Amino acid sequence: MLDFLFNEWLVGFGVPILIGVGLTLLADEFKEYTAARWCFVASAAWICGKVIAWSVFSTQPLYTRLIIAFLVCDLASVGLIGAFRLTAKREKSTSQRIEEKSIESVSSTPSFLFVFGAPLGDNNSPIWIMMLRHYGPNPAYNCDVHFYDKDRKNIEHEWLVANPKWPFPPVGIAGGESQKSFHFAEAGPASPVESFQWSPIDPNRQHYSVSIVCRDGVFAENWEVTRVDGVLRTKITVEHGPDWVKKHPNSSPIIFTCTDPEFIGTTLATKLPSQGPPLVHPGWKPSHKFSVPVAIIDSNHNIQVMSGVAVPEGQKTQFGCWNLLTKHLGDEKS
Repeated sequence: MLDFLFNEWLVGFGVPILIGVGLTLLADEFKEYTAARWCFVASAAWICGKVIAWSVFSTQPLYTRLIIAFLVCDLASVGLIGAFRLTAKREKSTSQRIEEKSIESVSSTPSFLFVFGAPLGDNNSPIWIMMLRHYGPNPAYNCDVHFYDKDRKNIEHEWLVANPKWPFPPVGIAGGESQKSFHFAEAGPASPVESFQWSPIDPNRQHYSVSIVCRDGVFAENWEVTRVDGVLRTKITVEHGPDWVKKHPNSSPIIFTCTDPEFIGTTLATKLPSQGPPLVHPGWKPSHKFSVPVAIIDSNHNIQVMSGVAVPEGQKTQFGCWNLLTKHLGDEKS
């Protein structure tokens, strides 16, 4: 067995092959650093084993055999140390590149679309204008936006729980459609990119979620509205999707969030209200005093939004998160 293992031809071919395999495993295509180390150890051990076997069975003087065995094993050890240093250097370089890419992916500002809106025609209107707004420093490409009314979804869910034999709820059980979907091949900073009218179950207590899939990633939006002491207050959060969170467990997934200090969360609707507020005209009303936030459709069919009030000094009062109706977010590249 030893004669075969330490055969001159086998060692002569086997050792270079092991060293070549080890060097190949260090390449970027493989990055198998542990396996490469084992290849280098095996080649060094094979060389030392061969020379020790030769020294045992050789007829050369003992002094000569010891000198040759020492020199060969010493050279093999030096080569092994050099191979280990090369492996460590390659491994460190790869780790640094991965870390740099990870930092870049965490800090870079994505571009996508999100949904935000305001009552249409009057602050107490039962109809809201929902606007798809752009976020980020670059155009948003290949975006699929899925808008969900969580209150209507909850009513549909409650009905299915009460009627387990039915695979889906009847049409109109929640007082209208509960979701809406859009696709945009490209959308720039000009906002709104798109708009649609929506009838909340209760304009004073609204809950929405939005699933956003764009070229820059997957994102999740949660948006709530509550009327507190007669004033509409809101809370909105947009964050990265679950895959991003899994890849960056130590980073916050939140891209942006805004909560009015006066905002109070409410529970989801479980039934339709008996009566809602009366309909109002969506356009400008000269003698009407508007309360913010509010949106109107002008004579040119453009959406005009009021998110603050002009005070006598000519300055504009800040009105919490409703300023998102007129402010573009994410302009700065991280």
